Amino acid sequence: MHNYFRFRLGFNVVACLAFFLIATASNAPAQTAPTTIRLAGDEWFLRALTGTGLIANYERQSGVHVQVTFKNDRAIMSELDSSGLNHDAPLDLIVVRHRLLGDLVEKHEVQPIDSFLADRSLHDPEFHPEQQLYANWWKELSSYKGQTYGYPFTALTAYLCYRKDLIANLRNQRDFRVRFHHPLRPPKNWKDYSELAQFFNRPDQKFYGTYMQGKQSLAVWYEWLNFIYAYGGNILNAKHGWQYGDIVVNSPQNIAATEQYLKLIPFSPPDTLTYGWNEAQGALQHAHVFMGILWSDQAPFLEDPKTSEVAGKIGYALIPSNSGQRFSQLEGLTYLITAKSQHAREAYKLLEWAQSQQVQVEQTLRGSSSLRKETHDDSAVEKLPYTAAFLASVPLGKAKPTIPESDAMTQAAVKRLYEIVSDKTSAQQGLDALALDLRSILGEKARLRYPVKPIR
Repeated sequence: MHNYFRFRLGFNVVACLAFFLIATASNAPAQTAPTTIRLAGDEWFLRALTGTGLIANYERQSGVHVQVTFKNDRAIMSELDSSGLNHDAPLDLIVVRHRLLGDLVEKHEVQPIDSFLADRSLHDPEFHPEQQLYANWWKELSSYKGQTYGYPFTALTAYLCYRKDLIANLRNQRDFRVRFHHPLRPPKNWKDYSELAQFFNRPDQKFYGTYMQGKQSLAVWYEWLNFIYAYGGNILNAKHGWQYGDIVVNSPQNIAATEQYLKLIPFSPPDTLTYGWNEAQGALQHAHVFMGILWSDQAPFLEDPKTSEVAGKIGYALIPSNSGQRFSQLEGLTYLITAKSQHAREAYKLLEWAQSQQVQVEQTLRGSSSLRKETHDDSAVEKLPYTAAFLASVPLGKAKPTIPESDAMTQAAVKRLYEIVSDKTSAQQGLDALALDLRSILGEKARLRYPVKPIR
């Protein structure tokens, strides 16, 4: 009997203890999952960040998980437009081309960061963007109508890339002087450029003076901008991307610039009208051309001896100008916090971390271009062969439209410019047609400054 009572007593004690543990566990607060920030951007650009390995450090320090998804601009815009229809958590941060900013703002799909920047509990007091970032680029890439919407992910500009080893060649120097009566040197204007293109154009050797990016794609639009900027032209007569202005796309300056563009086709590879960004890069990489205009994010591929036959042989300079004023393409991608982000404060903290010196240096060494000033004081960044050209371009950036209609304007331009370079229409007629396209797109917001000439 004593054994029975001892057993029952032990059983009751164990049962009570088990009940207590279950009750305690049910009342204890559940372990919460870490906050997840969903970041999306084009893989071509975003891998400069993911490749640093620094996101894992940020996650350990902050306790915030960063989920990176590779999506191009179109896919991101589509997801934002249908965010109320899908069952996934909304994106918190996006990295997109800055010309889409106006469209995103007007659709209320992104939110300003001014209040976060002013919040002492959120803003890092060691980060002073007005002083530490190149303000002219930051404002154009990430601001709209007086409000700031983000920070730059990367700056993009275009370089004149030329074979400096061929310019240093003594025989080339002698022959060029005999032919053109002045020294062989990198071009300052388009007359210089044309002479160099003629001199180095050697089709019998499968080597050409230059190339034109004539493919019906964004490449033809962006390359053409270099020419019109060089002649003092523009698209709209507006100082900032978020402003409207007269339509000046068919100005005399732009007509002259387009005709100069066409004059370089004979000194280009036979298939130059199929060239986009990749083909242009390949022509330089594989030593098929003397010079060409290339985007800053492509320059690292010219310097990689594993993929380039011209590593160490390329010089980088500002694009030639006929207007007497130098310029650079002001282009880039920007970080933006979505309007439907469930973790906007944490997303903003991630943005400030992404602008830190360590992150910016590491990204730049992986092919990105930083708008944080101190980045270019880093010894490894200083040694990059294109750093000097980038720094020269910063004060000369030419703003392009970020108004909501900018994407439609760009697509119209691609169509008309391809008609011009493929000899379906003249420069005058093609740009007049584009001016009418822009007036149709912009409506009452802009007027034609230059009359459209009737077709004879």
